[in-house]
Parts: sequence; C-alpha cells; structure tokens
Amino acid sequence: MTLAGAQLATEKTEDDAAQRTDVQSQSVHKVGESTVLQEEPSSSQVAEEDVGLDTLLSELKLEPGETQAAARQPLLDSFDLKGIAERIRSGKAKRILCMCGAGISVSAGIPDFRTPGTGLYSNLQKFDLPYPEAVFEINYFKRNPAPFFMLAKELFPGTFQPTPAHFFMKMLHDKGLLLRCFTQNIDSLENQAGLPKEDIVAAHGNFDSAHCVRCRKEHSLEHVRAAVSQGKTRCDCTSCEGLVKPDIVFFGESLPSRFFQQKAADFPQADLLIVMGTSLTVQPFASLIDKVKAGVPRVLINREKVGEADPEVAKARAHHGLGGHGFNFGDGNNRDVFYQGDCDAGVEELCSLLGWSDDLHQLIRQSHNPEHEAHNPMRHASM
Repeated sequence: MTLAGAQLATEKTEDDAAQRTDVQSQSVHKVGESTVLQEEPSSSQVAEEDVGLDTLLSELKLEPGETQAAARQPLLDSFDLKGIAERIRSGKAKRILCMCGAGISVSAGIPDFRTPGTGLYSNLQKFDLPYPEAVFEINYFKRNPAPFFMLAKELFPGTFQPTPAHFFMKMLHDKGLLLRCFTQNIDSLENQAGLPKEDIVAAHGNFDSAHCVRCRKEHSLEHVRAAVSQGKTRCDCTSCEGLVKPDIVFFGESLPSRFFQQKAADFPQADLLIVMGTSLTVQPFASLIDKVKAGVPRVLINREKVGEADPEVAKARAHHGLGGHGFNFGDGNNRDVFYQGDCDAGVEELCSLLGWSDDLHQLIRQSHNPEHEAHNPMRHASM
C-alpha cells in the first residue's frame, strides 16, 4: 500500500472507531476543555503514528539523507501573527476554521482542567468522588448524579461572559470569513457572543438540550435548568422515570453526529485554521488539525506548544508535500505559526495587525449594553 493509501485507510478507521461506543477503548479526560470522552487510538492509528523516518522514506522510495524533492515554498511571508494577518488581508483566507478549547474561557472565570490548585480536577475533590473522572462517567452518573449536577450548576450558561477570543470569532463571522467554529467547550459562550448555532460545532455537547438516559426522550432547556438546580430530575415519562442529563458527552457515549458530518464537509474547504486554547490531547478532536489540506496555513494561539509532530518525520513529510501528523514549527515548516501566550492577547495582537481593534472592542462594548443583555437568550439561563 502506498503512504497516501495508508493515510486514507487510517482516516477511515479513525472515523469509524470514533463513532463507536466502546467503553474499553475510551477514557475520561479534560473536563476543562469541556470533554469527558477520550477515545484511545486504534491499533492502526498507533502503528501509523509510530512510523519511523526510515520507514517513511522507504514508502516514499527514498534512501535516508536523499533529497529528491525540493522543500515546498512557504505559504506565509513570515511565521508569526504578522504573516497570518497578511494572509487574511490579501484575501487568501476567506473560509477560516477555528478550533478552540478551555483556554479561550479562562479569562471569563471558568477554570481549565489541569492547573494545580485551580483546575477542575483539583476542585473536584470536594465532591468526594472515588476518582475525579467519575463525575463524567455515565454509569456513575446513573448511580449518583448529585456530583455532576453540583459541578454543572457552577458551569451553567449565563453565569459567565464571553471573552475577547469569543468575540474575535463573532467578528470573523460578521466579516464573512468564518467557515465554522469547532469547540470542545460546554459553556456555550460562542453562542452567547453572538455566533449563530449553525456556525458552531459543539464537539462534546453543551447545556442547550437534554435527554433521558433511559428512554432518550428530549427535554426542554427549562427542564435542564431544573435538573441542574435541583440536583436530580427524572424524566417526565411516567413509565420511565429515568434521569435527565444535559447533552454533554460522557465517558461511554458517542460524539454528536454533527461533529463527523461537519468535519467531512468543512475541513476540505478551509483556507486557514486557527487553533486556540487547547492541549490537543483528546481524540478525535485533536486529529482535526490534520484534516485541512497540506496547502492551508495553521496558527496555534496557546500558552505552550501542543500537537507537534516528531521533528524528523515532520521534516521529511514537509519535503515531499505531505501533511498530517501534527504541527511542524521547526525545520521544513512552510505553514505553521505558534503564538505563545493567552488567547485574548493573541487575538488582540492579530486584530491590531489587521486594523480590526476598534471592531473587536465595539463588539465587546455592545455585549455589555443593557438592551443587548435583555435580548440575550443565555442571560435567562443563569441560576
């Protein structure tokens, strides 16, 4: 099989595996990025990710050290936010995809997952759980839903306000440049910032709807609010009396079908990928960075580098026009940018370079307008 054929076969395996509800192949992870479902790589994924440089060159019919193909031309004038801004200004980026995690909501007051002392993992100790992940395990929830509802009450939409990073995506939408926002977060702040729901893919669900875990009957947002507030709400189906749970993806549950539908539809169309505030450790979300075409620039705005490919393999793949296997910020990079810092600072700098600072600040001011708040549907969802 050729390397390209192996990649296509592996991608299909990833999608098939990701849609299965297989408790043995999943583990709970990263509440702070609003997900509790991590799918462990299949054996074929592990095999591909472990491909060494010699194996890669062999599949390419090359010898180690051989440089038959010249390095690809850089897609950016500079590998920084200035280069990204120029790409957007030039009109070469008109279908921008955003991927975001907990980091875009930290300045709103929502804790991330891992920070010692303040992360949600640390704070879960007060719930007296057998282990922190249990709060998002579906079987534990069925036996003892109280800890989840205690945590959900703290995170319920309407409690927090969107951040500049959220409003940056709304501004991209207003300018006709946003193709879609794929978010790991369950806080619904993207919608609260003004992004239409059709422009958002909540990869790990949110509080916008709820279903009975037994009969799957859908319940209203009011019922969700009651469930979270009271700590335990039963289905209104008299023959069922199952627990009602907000549609947040738990361990042992499948991701929403819309995630897979929009992944297949959107990523082949994108001409710029912006990744913000995520550790890129949770699958299948993390693998999305490799679904854009090889000729598409990618920028990571984050406190630390994440999602990097093995340097030697990345260099070899870059030489021969192959994408995939993570970011490459080193030798052979022709498209990836890393901005180290908080998400808000990153989008503020990018907006400054684009001449959009006034537009961003105007959006933020409008969000705090009393008339705007009165018409904000999430405002009335607070406890």
